[in-house]
Amino acid sequence: MTYLAIDKHPYFIAYALFNYETKKLIRWGIVYFQAKEESERITEIWNGVESLLKETDPTIVLTHWIDLRLTMKRDLEHIAQIKTILRKLCIDRKVMYNEFKTSGWEKRITSQKKPSKAAKLKIAKEYCQMIDSVEVANAIILGEGVVYNRLQIGRD
Repeated sequence: MTYLAIDKHPYFIAYALFNYETKKLIRWGIVYFQAKEESERITEIWNGVESLLKETDPTIVLTHWIDLRLTMKRDLEHIAQIKTILRKLCIDRKVMYNEFKTSGWEKRITSQKKPSKAAKLKIAKEYCQMIDSVEVANAIILGEGVVYNRLQIGRD
């Protein structure tokens, strides 16, 4: 069984693919969205997410709960587009979709009140020294928390 953890941002998604049984990180990366015009952007997101789901063939997709307190209004629409497309493609492919709140978990594993980028990267580098993106580290922390059964489902 594979879990695809996705960290959503307005102009890209970072992902980490885990094998649930072995608890191993299989693959990670970032998919960028560069189109400026709205309909082209939606098509680009759709194609990027669809391609990622085909390539990774996950059993379950995991993502972060959108925290409205920490998300800027101008970014909210773009993140909501990604979330909507991701959910629709998961339904089409019969892949489970779950959202998790990770802020408490991040504080606990980094021993910091507000986890720093360096602390998150340190955790990700335990899987692979080549990881240099805090966004990928966020996806890894999410995936790790679920694979080790340390996070509760925020919403499914």
